Amino acid sequence: MSEIDWDSPESAERYDQNCDHQFQKGQVLVEMMGIKKGDSVLDVGCGTGRQALNVAGIIGPAGQLTGIDPSSYRIELARKKFDGDPSGNVHFLVGQAEALRDIPDNSINHAYFCSSFHWVDDKKTALYEIYRVLRPGGMAGMTTLDRNSPNAMGALVDPILAKYGIARRHEWHRGMKKVTSPELRDLLSGAGFTSISIEPRAVPRKYGSPEEFLRHLEEKDSPGGVLKDIPDEIRNKIRQEIAEEFRKVQGPDGAGFGNVTLFAIATKPGEETKG
Repeated sequence: MSEIDWDSPESAERYDQNCDHQFQKGQVLVEMMGIKKGDSVLDVGCGTGRQALNVAGIIGPAGQLTGIDPSSYRIELARKKFDGDPSGNVHFLVGQAEALRDIPDNSINHAYFCSSFHWVDDKKTALYEIYRVLRPGGMAGMTTLDRNSPNAMGALVDPILAKYGIARRHEWHRGMKKVTSPELRDLLSGAGFTSISIEPRAVPRKYGSPEEFLRHLEEKDSPGGVLKDIPDEIRNKIRQEIAEEFRKVQGPDGAGFGNVTLFAIATKPGEETKG
């Protein structure tokens, strides 16, 4: 996984507090993969360890879980979640998906990317590495953003920014390298995986109020923080206009914005070995 150059202790804490959307998609993926008690699992791009907590409860003390992430700040928070755990079967490493040198060949039952594959630069190498560490019959899974999906958030915000001549100062999903469903299928097949299933799902992130939506747009170091550098003299005007547009699409439970997410599962050929 490629270095997240905008991460910091503060942004890692913010992510830990605001990653419900990614976590919930990951829960669905974990269920789809059939992870069970005693399995050996690799969490690629584990972030602050929220999904790892979920999976650790599934695999139990007899299982093994390794989380890897390029951000030392997020790994530190992940490790804190398991302080005092007597089982000692959960480990976290600072590293990248393209270089899983600390993971032995044919040692993992399940490996997944929960909202992290679109951050990987060299996707071919990463999938070859996942293939290498999986046992025969082992499964790879991911939730990742579809590049062909329209950006509903951008459709609301960009015209307002354009009125003030600042639309091109910012980039939505900065640093992400999203793929389409056919591209993902080719990547998985090229790495040797079979039984490939890719399901596009619209999974919007809910915002309960204009204020919550604006806070997300202003988050410092966030790839979606398109308002963080707006000059003070026009910030309030832009905030007001965005809030007005938000209210037009707001329902009883707020408003949802989000790209289509690809839920993908693939298998390493061969008969699964237990252990």
